[in-house]
Amino acid sequence: MNDDNKTDHNDNQLSEEDKALLLDHNYDGIQELDYPLPRWWLVTFWGAILFSIPYFIYFVFMNGPSLNDSYNMDVKEIKKLQHNYFKELAIFKPEVYASISQTPEMVDFGEKLFVQNCTPCHGPNAEGYIGPNLTDGYWMYSEGTPETVYPFVLMGAPAAGMPAWADKLSEDEVYAVISYVMTIQGREQVNPKIPQGEFFPSERLPEPRTLPSE
Repeated sequence: MNDDNKTDHNDNQLSEEDKALLLDHNYDGIQELDYPLPRWWLVTFWGAILFSIPYFIYFVFMNGPSLNDSYNMDVKEIKKLQHNYFKELAIFKPEVYASISQTPEMVDFGEKLFVQNCTPCHGPNAEGYIGPNLTDGYWMYSEGTPETVYPFVLMGAPAAGMPAWADKLSEDEVYAVISYVMTIQGREQVNPKIPQGEFFPSERLPEPRTLPSE
């Protein structure tokens, strides 16, 4: 079958409307219909071209912000938000602590967090290892009360080897850990680290323990 016969065969298959759209050329008997592009495609195409004109003028001739400028502005805004967050976070909230410390499940949760994060320095029973004993009533950087322990846990003390936990634990998690630490004051230890700091009496430990004689 030659190309003319193929064309005639194809013409018999087409409607009059399609025949009006049929282009003259053919390739190996294959012909093309010249359907118009969808309206949405044309709107998108010409809209993008129109948009690119003021866009180009603004960013090239009017000193619009570059990608680096946008990045730096975003970083500045993020740092501002972080600063405000940590500023608010640093305020001890007695009502939040009271709620968490009076919830046994949260105190248990605080114990799990302590075991996961604090035992490498303070020992598995908080008896002290690299860091001080947390059960003997002696405190180096606080007075042993929740409100004075809270900022120390939150912000840490790099010079003393205590990391800041504000960016690792949530506010509720910090309160939970402190709640747990408050419950173990006066705990009997088999091999406690020697006292460090100043003794501050508490309800659980009103007086310092007598150290065993060597």
